[in-house]
Amino acid sequence: MAGVWRPVDGGVEASAFHPLTAGDWDGIAAEAASLGTLLAGRDPRVYGRYDHWWVKGLPAAETRVLPY
Repeated sequence: MAGVWRPVDGGVEASAFHPLTAGDWDGIAAEAASLGTLLAGRDPRVYGRYDHWWVKGLPAAETRVLPY
């Protein structure tokens, strides 16, 4: 597993568990943009059941908010 993501206001918060290249982040940004279509019209609170991962602290090397 390379990381995790969750929907947030303005896009997708992606947290990588190890350093990624600029090209990797470009690919993740493209995936985040396509998630906008998938998540549109869905209640983002459904994903709140996973918030405990972030509360406990993720072993993230880097976190970015990527727009839909």
